[in-house]
Amino acid sequence: MITLCQFAPVPGWEVNASPFCLKVETYLRCAGLPFRAEATLPMKAPKGKLPFIIDEDGRRIPDSGQIVAHLEATRGALLDGGLSQEQRARGHLIRRTCEESLYFVLLYSRWFDEDGWRLVKPAYFHDLPAPLRLILPDLIRRRLRRDALGQGLLRHSRDEIYALGCADLDALAAALGDRAFFVADRPSSADVCAYAFLANILKAPLRNPLRDRAKSHERLASFVSHIDQHLKQMQE
Repeated sequence: MITLCQFAPVPGWEVNASPFCLKVETYLRCAGLPFRAEATLPMKAPKGKLPFIIDEDGRRIPDSGQIVAHLEATRGALLDGGLSQEQRARGHLIRRTCEESLYFVLLYSRWFDEDGWRLVKPAYFHDLPAPLRLILPDLIRRRLRRDALGQGLLRHSRDEIYALGCADLDALAAALGDRAFFVADRPSSADVCAYAFLANILKAPLRNPLRDRAKSHERLASFVSHIDQHLKQMQE
């Protein structure tokens, strides 16, 4: 059985708080691949980030994109088989919008927007022993601040940052249109990725402009519901 090594669940959150962990978890469920989830820490991962999987043969595969590619290659293109070149290109653009743009605004909403940080800090670190609970959150936050400055995100104002994220959501809603899924008439790996990010915006117990914009698009909320329903049917 595949072992999915990811962040531990956050109490009170409907989904895994990491969109990349949720992406792999949702892929495995949509593909019907048996797995067990194991809470772990990033320093135990091959590349220092979560998630990673331990495949049935013992191989440790890091990075959500590489995990999906590995499973598609070794299990018979479970979600992306039969997609046209145009559909694959569309999926690539959807993934890049989520992972290389929307992600950073989601990161900001939790770690740097003070309203979000007040809720996220105790939720993420509640189970740490007292000394670490006092020290580790701010250490991680300082490292993320350095990375976000280098990436360019924190060189913008709060309003400008949320405007970037809202533009991504507007584009995703337009790309989805009246379809149930982004790429085909069934979930693809790109849909799984979009779901992981949108569910983390719509289902997390945080209130911010990003969530407000996502909720304003009925198409995006319906898409998340379609994936939820598909997952429920897979379990039955």
